[in-house]
Amino acid sequence: MNTARPSAGHFNRRGLLRAFGASLAVPALASCGGSGYESLPPPTRADTRLDYLFPQGDSYLNIRNAHTDERVAVRFVEDGRENRRALRKLDWVFRDWRQGEAPDMDRRIYWSLATLSNFARRNGHSGQITLLSGFRTAQTTYDLQSRGVGAASRSYHMRRRAADIRFDGIPPEQIADMAEWLQVGGVGRYGSSFTHVDSGPIRTWGA
Repeated sequence: MNTARPSAGHFNRRGLLRAFGASLAVPALASCGGSGYESLPPPTRADTRLDYLFPQGDSYLNIRNAHTDERVAVRFVEDGRENRRALRKLDWVFRDWRQGEAPDMDRRIYWSLATLSNFARRNGHSGQITLLSGFRTAQTTYDLQSRGVGAASRSYHMRRRAADIRFDGIPPEQIADMAEWLQVGGVGRYGSSFTHVDSGPIRTWGA
């Protein structure tokens, strides 16, 4: 596992162009001012690229739960204020559907997904997200472990701070690269299956 904080140039203009295609990425780079995202100042402990970019973007999320096929499309921040009704809808989709528990998710997970979705839409994709796993109870974690499914005993899923996702039309590796560049927290690469993001310390790993 790599626990080092990504450098300021880790996912710069060249990385964006490589990930999304030169013809589509240039407008997205220009839209945030300056010469591109690589011109942003290096982050401090409390100031990541996510903190800088999320307030400038759209909080719109279009998410489908892969297990229940429930869908929600909402803006969870409007006019600078959280939309509690929208957040409740998101929390329900992110619930542990096996146990029926739907606690409040860490809002930074929604920040991360909305910012990633903005990048996707600006580069010609739908921005639609398939959620494979959100909140997990201790009981669900135990059940998964007993079936031989990889589920860490101290997973951030159990802390309401993680999501396993896929984006429509974008390879998981490219989503992982962007999430790492945004410094969302933890970023796990699970091949062509999905990307894990959490709001814990900045770190990366592959499986």
